[in-house]
Amino acid sequence: MANFLTSLTNRIRGFLLTGENEIPSLWWDMIDQIQSLRDGYHSASESQLFDEWHSLRYRVQSGESLTNLLPEAFALVSEQMQRHLGITPYPVQYLGAFAMHEGAIAEMQTGEGKTLTAALVLCLNALPEAGIHIATANDYLAERDAAWLSPVYHSLGMTVGVITSDSSKSERRDAYDCDITYSTAREFGFDYLRDLLSIPNHKMSINTRRQQLFGRQPDKTAKLLVNPRAPYMVIIDEADSILIDEARTPLIIGQQDSGDESQLKSVCQWGASHTTRLTADEHYIDHGPQRGMELTEAGRRIVREMLLEQGAPASLDTGTAYLASERALRVQNYFHNGREYVVHEGKVAIVDEFTGRIAEGRMWQNGIHQAIEAKEGLEITTPTKIGAQTTVQELFARYPRMAGMTGTAESATSELKKVFSTPVISIPTNRPSRRELHPEQIFMTAEEKWKAVVQETAEMHRLGRPVLIGTRSVNLSNELSALLLQKGLEHEVLHALNHENEAAIIKEAGQPGRITVATNMAGRGTDILLGEEVSERGGLHVICSELHESARIDRQLTGRAARQGDPGSARIFVSLEDDILRAGLDSEAVEELTAKFQGGIHDRKTVLRAFYLAQQRIEKRHELQRIELVKRIQERREMLHKMGQHANLDAL
Repeated sequence: MANFLTSLTNRIRGFLLTGENEIPSLWWDMIDQIQSLRDGYHSASESQLFDEWHSLRYRVQSGESLTNLLPEAFALVSEQMQRHLGITPYPVQYLGAFAMHEGAIAEMQTGEGKTLTAALVLCLNALPEAGIHIATANDYLAERDAAWLSPVYHSLGMTVGVITSDSSKSERRDAYDCDITYSTAREFGFDYLRDLLSIPNHKMSINTRRQQLFGRQPDKTAKLLVNPRAPYMVIIDEADSILIDEARTPLIIGQQDSGDESQLKSVCQWGASHTTRLTADEHYIDHGPQRGMELTEAGRRIVREMLLEQGAPASLDTGTAYLASERALRVQNYFHNGREYVVHEGKVAIVDEFTGRIAEGRMWQNGIHQAIEAKEGLEITTPTKIGAQTTVQELFARYPRMAGMTGTAESATSELKKVFSTPVISIPTNRPSRRELHPEQIFMTAEEKWKAVVQETAEMHRLGRPVLIGTRSVNLSNELSALLLQKGLEHEVLHALNHENEAAIIKEAGQPGRITVATNMAGRGTDILLGEEVSERGGLHVICSELHESARIDRQLTGRAARQGDPGSARIFVSLEDDILRAGLDSEAVEELTAKFQGGIHDRKTVLRAFYLAQQRIEKRHELQRIELVKRIQERREMLHKMGQHANLDAL
């Protein structure tokens, strides 16, 4: 046994380092061994299985490696899954678990059972009692997965905790003290930053339970922390979305700024009311969404004239007026209600561009949030300054062990390996895919495109097939909803303003003739199960109404069709008025493409190539931004280290 496992481990590591595409044959041998061991547990009582699991814990504490215990551990967990959930892992789920145990990201297609796969790895790696974290895409999934799997965990004598955005400090402490802790990357990150602000130089212990067992009292300062335990291992769900897409945005804990709140309020309101008098190119230069606007000399002259008008804030100096005007122009041009944010319960709420959900607790910095509030005529909130910050890259680098799972990591393989030193392993599907990808449809105008989307939806509805339509924003969802209603097509809409109904809407999305309009489906985490007779009618049909800035989000959307060997189909619709062309190509290229399309001098492949080229350029731009962020953070760390300050805390 030991020689076999040593050979297996060496082969796995060699496989991960060389990046071979084939699953090692020894992995299949391991599956046979697990299933054979599980057969021997069928007749065991619950107490006997409990004792078997605790014997594994004793062996770990005696120095035996987790890899040596993997076959027995997976067999025990699988038996308890069958008893308490009525489910036994498929062979491909074992493959995904092997990959994650060895520190890889397992690419498993939608509907292949990533939740159950993760549970195998969680149980095995919880044996050292160091505490293992699983970062899910949202609070709902954290609560759902923990609740569903808790009978399995409890049957083995393991504790499981959940942390959501609503959790109190005491609830968070209890959850971190469990063997397995479910939460989001955001909550793990913010708790880390809160503890840094509380006690910057506290030394953590991996195992607080063992300290108590041997009569060692924890440090008194540890009682002030949310999580006094040192990080050990984390498993990241929707790994590419969290590690790649969200990695351009640092996690920041703000502290109230002691500046003049009343002055900021009047400045923001003044700026918002005067931007319409400034014209692009003549009064300001647009440097893009990241760098913002720059006033020309003519623009500065106009601003100075506005300062002399009645109603201008008396204390407003010209330098501040220039900055306020440039900030208001940036907000006017690049921050749109229903796309980058929504007004929810009288407040500006950021919409996560990758998941379509409200990003709870997040605010734009440097006065942008207040400028948007002024633009919308809302009460202006107190600005904050950075108290502590970290990046996704830094957060997960703290864990000695990291693994992940997703349905769309293959295209990000190079970056994941470069930034996180984490390989990607593609796991085969349990059943052959029956997904039919229809040819893309190209239109001159957005109006023509939406008309075609409604027409195809109506045709699928007539056939009794359910339809899922993905859109890029709340506004587009609402506009499409109005068009569907005009045609008498009843439907459900899922976006940031009604995400609390997400589970119920997705649960019914596979019923005959059901129509569902949803913003980005990244990280939704809930399978669309087909209703009666839907398979015979062709399954779920997915419509991607516009290419996203990340090809992975398009793949996640189309991947909702034809799960677990079900039938299904998908089609992408694009128009030459789509945002992605202007965001990814220069204006001359777009104008040339449009002119050729209008004149009929084009071929379909050339036009499609332009769309996918635009998407690739945007993805490359975002990758460079992430690399630049890592570089800036590293420079900042080195500077603060030389100053004797903590790398994640701003000097107060």
